Amino acid sequence: MSLSPANGRAFDLLVDTILPAVPGDGAAWTTPGADLRLSEGLPAVYEALPHDRDRKDLALFLGLLDSAAGGLVLFGRAAKFTNLAPEQRATALLAMESNRLEIVRKGVRALKTLAAFLWVTTDDPARPPAAWAALGYPGPDGPPPTTPKPITTEMVDRDKTIECDVAVIGSGAGGGIAAGILAAAGLDVTVLERGGYHNESDFTHLESDAYSSMYLDGGLNSTSDGGVLMLAGSTLGGGTVVNYTTSFATPDSVREEWDRVAGFPEVFTGDGFGESLTSVQERLGANQEHGAPSARDQIMEKGLRNLGWHVDEQPRNVDGCTEEDCGFCTMGCRIGAKRSTLATYLQDAADGGARIVVDADVRLIETDLGQVNGVFAQVGDHTLEVRARAVVLAAGALNTPALLLRSGLGGRAAGQYLRIHPVTALWGRFEERLDPWNGMLQTRYSDEFADLDGQGYGFRFETAPVHPLFPAAFLGWEDGTSFKRDILGLGHLAVAGILLRDHDHGRVAIRRDGSPVWKYRISDYDRRHVREGVRRGAEWLAAAGAVEIITSTIRPVRWVPGNGTIEDLMAGTDSIGYGPNRTSYFSFHQMGSARMGSDPATSVVDADNQTHDTAGLYVMDGSCFPTASGVNPMISIAAIAHRGATRLAERLA
Repeated sequence: MSLSPANGRAFDLLVDTILPAVPGDGAAWTTPGADLRLSEGLPAVYEALPHDRDRKDLALFLGLLDSAAGGLVLFGRAAKFTNLAPEQRATALLAMESNRLEIVRKGVRALKTLAAFLWVTTDDPARPPAAWAALGYPGPDGPPPTTPKPITTEMVDRDKTIECDVAVIGSGAGGGIAAGILAAAGLDVTVLERGGYHNESDFTHLESDAYSSMYLDGGLNSTSDGGVLMLAGSTLGGGTVVNYTTSFATPDSVREEWDRVAGFPEVFTGDGFGESLTSVQERLGANQEHGAPSARDQIMEKGLRNLGWHVDEQPRNVDGCTEEDCGFCTMGCRIGAKRSTLATYLQDAADGGARIVVDADVRLIETDLGQVNGVFAQVGDHTLEVRARAVVLAAGALNTPALLLRSGLGGRAAGQYLRIHPVTALWGRFEERLDPWNGMLQTRYSDEFADLDGQGYGFRFETAPVHPLFPAAFLGWEDGTSFKRDILGLGHLAVAGILLRDHDHGRVAIRRDGSPVWKYRISDYDRRHVREGVRRGAEWLAAAGAVEIITSTIRPVRWVPGNGTIEDLMAGTDSIGYGPNRTSYFSFHQMGSARMGSDPATSVVDADNQTHDTAGLYVMDGSCFPTASGVNPMISIAAIAHRGATRLAERLA
């Protein structure tokens, strides 16, 4: 499969519609979209898409733009999009955004995001996009440092078999910690990581490079309906290398709920889990001593305090983090301040003799008569078999159940109960420059609306450093002038992140080729909480002095405080809706798809993290959560892995 020249021409005309020449100062404003030749970058993105189905869908949609029959389906007119005049193309694009067919809304949103991605990113810092100069974005602070890699990884240059005590699949907050604990107990451990090995010397701080090299599927994958973009780490150290460093312990109320839902007497509320929470917080360096608020955090705190709402400082797992060095750490921490598993437990495991294999795609778990024997992985062109007494599965809640399903393991609950903490955002435009890409990652949060239903479900407010790609993906399109004004005005924007604790769930399934499909739709119950988040987020941005507030709907809804009321904003947002491809959502946290519990009908693993149906097979990652954590899950995952690995080490010693 490949894209045709006609597909490229259709894409350039779509770009010309999304990013037309408009009056302004500089090439980013005045260059017609067709002249940007963004279609030259399209083949690389096409090849990087995670599945054949995605490539077929992209080619199909571009083909429909160049077909009269396609025009009838896409925008209700039997005409080729590629033959329309510019103003007609703009009208057609708006019609596609509001099409009653979800697949059309999904397609046009994906193409808008792709066009914006190619417009604001580069793989070569010596050739920055014209958009950077227009929005005042500095890009990376020079080349990465020359930092040696302290972990020696296992070479797999031929078909190979390794024998060990424990095979650990994944190296993030679950697998990395399990490996460190097991190796410290004197066990022979092999770690298999699907991603590569990247450290300070590899952190270019270019968004396109960071996402393609250190995020699952290059950051290009989403739920099956395209409604939620799914972001997860895929590198040695997993999400702990690229996350926001937020280090909340599992709330007591959530621990109580987890025991109740799981049918456990005192697993999560017991001393063992509590001791593991304390231990991992200490080893990962969670503290509140690196909390200098950035301009965006100051805006957040100002608005919340003006309203009398809760605001507090976030604990972060860093040591030596300084404000002037921060802001880019979702692309890797160059100064080594982030206490990821790569810098802590994985280093411990390597120092203790563990083998660590990167670029290892584990395809199958091998069993015999209900007992695990090992795993099979593909490493480049070679097959790696790891024979082990026990297997710890920590591939994350998106891939752990897929591996179970491919292997015919886990029981009927495998893949069920997926929670994802959907995140949407509001944008506040301020008179002063905020340069929201600068400053420490996350230092303030609010739990004012964390319990909207009396059962612990609602949302929390967080903010984060914002680089050009995120608004390009999040912000909707209504016309070229407004879209360029929004993106190129990033230096004046503050983001109000609405992190939902989802009450209801989706599931993980697999395709015929064994690759995962994430089926998830935000329920009506949870959409009501999202709507409340939009209202309250607008209130705090207004209280902080925003001169304009913008929603993240597929077509932006705008409110100028003092001109109309918040009810006008809500009416406009309600008319578009909070469902898939109507409001933009990301997921940074995935949980629950191989959950712990006492009943094999509704859970995959028991109180010791061992699967109900297979002796010696354990799950130790976020997929163990009985329900959503409601807080950033790294410390909760780490504590589950610490407790589970400690008990496994005692069993195997």
